[in-house]
Amino acid sequence: MSKSESSKEVWKNPILQLLSRGRRYLKEEHIATVISAIASLKPSPFMLKDLDIFLPDEIKNQKGYRRSIAGLLETLVEIGYLSKPSQRKYLKLNTTLSQYLSASLFELAELERKKEAPVTKEEKIIKLSDERRGKLK
Repeated sequence: MSKSESSKEVWKNPILQLLSRGRRYLKEEHIATVISAIASLKPSPFMLKDLDIFLPDEIKNQKGYRRSIAGLLETLVEIGYLSKPSQRKYLKLNTTLSQYLSASLFELAELERKKEAPVTKEEKIIKLSDERRGKLK
């Protein structure tokens, strides 16, 4: 990576873009830092404060950033990369996020290859009778 590349070009990873959606404070480069910090930890339960030694001062000292990191950790729990053994502790289920996602990408590729029959909508016909005449309309 040369210095002439802008930081916008470097962070064009679609997974980082998805994880940064809806995050008020965290940009893609911050999310990459958090994911790298999680990967650097030993496979034992950790807390948000355990990530502080890997994070830059601008992130770890501001309340909004910390809240966004906590939200990111919750998202990683929802997708299955982390588990939550207690209220404030997290546990890595895989060594890295990329290893975890690789199996999901293969499953996604299989789903995309399947040819699904188009969904057809059944038409309902309702017959009304005219009670006075006993005839159908």
